[in-house]
Formats: sequence, C-alpha cells, structure tokens
Amino acid sequence: MNTDTKTRLTLKAVGECTMTVKILVCDDDPTFVKKMVELIDRQPKYGSTNISITACSDPGQLSDKLLSGFNIMFLDIDMGQYSGLSIARRVRDLQLNSLLIFVTHYVEFSLEGYEVNAFRYLLKEKLSEKLPIYFKEAMMQFAQKRDALKFTASGEEYVVQYENIVYLESHLRIIHLHTQHPERINEYFYATMEEMEKELSPSGFIRIHKSYLVNMQHIKKLNYDKAQLSDGTILPVSQKKFSEIKLRYMNWKAQQ
Repeated sequence: MNTDTKTRLTLKAVGECTMTVKILVCDDDPTFVKKMVELIDRQPKYGSTNISITACSDPGQLSDKLLSGFNIMFLDIDMGQYSGLSIARRVRDLQLNSLLIFVTHYVEFSLEGYEVNAFRYLLKEKLSEKLPIYFKEAMMQFAQKRDALKFTASGEEYVVQYENIVYLESHLRIIHLHTQHPERINEYFYATMEEMEKELSPSGFIRIHKSYLVNMQHIKKLNYDKAQLSDGTILPVSQKKFSEIKLRYMNWKAQQ
C-alpha cells in the first residue's frame, strides 16, 4: 500500500494521560503530501500528545478499516477518479467523528462540505500561512472533546472527567451516568444517546447497544451478546451490530 506513517512522541509528566492523535494526509501528488507532512510535523506540541501522521498518495488503497483509525484527515478535493468529498462521505457512513479538512486549489467552497461536517477548507496556495492555524484549531477541538463531560441537573452544573465514566445508560431522554468514583447517587441528566455518542465517540466511547454507551478503557471482555466492564457490570451487546462494534473496539485497542 502506498502509505507512509511517522510518529512523533512528546514527553509526559508522571501520572499524566497521553493522547495519541492519528492524522491522515491524502493527496495524489506525492510531493505535496511530503510537504504537508513536514509542515504538520513542525507544529508545536500540545500537552502530552503523541502525533502519528500517515501519508497517502493513492486514495484507492484507503480501506474502511484504515479510515476508522484517524482522528484528523487532510483530504485533497480533486484526486482524479477519487475526491476528498467521496472519502469524507465514507467516513461519515462509517459513523466516524474524524475532523475533516479539505485541501484545494480553488477559492470556491463546496456546499456539499456541509453534509459531511467539514471542519475547514485549506487553500494550497496559502498552505504555509493557514495550515498552522487550522492544525492548532483542530488539535484544540479534539482535546476539548476528550476533557470532561459537562451537564446540568436540577439547576446545578456538573463536570465529570471522561476517564471517570464507566458507561452511560439511556432511558427515554434521561441519561444515567455510571462512574468509577461516584460522588452522588443516581447521577442523571436529560439528553439523547445520539448526542452523547457524537460527543464521546472521539474520546474512546463505543455504543454497544441502543441504551448503552461504554468507555472502552473499562471493557474487560467483549462477547457477541454481552460485555463485562471493569466494575463487574455486565451489559447486553447488540448482536446485529456486533461485527461493527468488535471492529471499532479492536481498532481502538491497536492504537493504545
């Protein structure tokens, strides 16, 4: 496969959680891909973050399994028979929450970008000027998604670190929060599971059943019909979607 991956590691303080951000740079011009990778690799570090960059000049070789491993994607709009937009549609069809940055020669912004929730459009003529800005914004948004869950219940605001959440349970529009170190009994708030899945999926949460969203760090055993968690809880797994669930879980484990 015509891809190349490089990883830059940052030092972390003792006890600090390291986050690996996987980035795809895809353009059918190998020279431009190399230029982008070198520019991204020179950007400032963000906390205790590992950066892994995959360079791809053959978009036809991007399998669904490979795409599912990236957090941020730089996609050329026009790559002959392929396009960044068609790849982006595949990303969304896979229900991935990757940040998508389209790279183009043209000033005109495609309205179709809205359908795939494009994060930014990057003009190639302004690569050196704009890429550092967009890269920083993407990293900040990705980091914010991983920090903590904020919600309001009974007029009081709460903040719960993602790492402390074992799983979320949905009943109608009520989300019950199950944490590793509970401070209150029956923590709950009003939201939809779809909203929670959209927010938490980039941070290592997976929806194993229509009513359960689980922190993959707390999955001890995953079977076709049930999952055993770190606190001893056993939850049902959607057998219909088990193959998809298992694939996402295995891809996540491979990144740790």
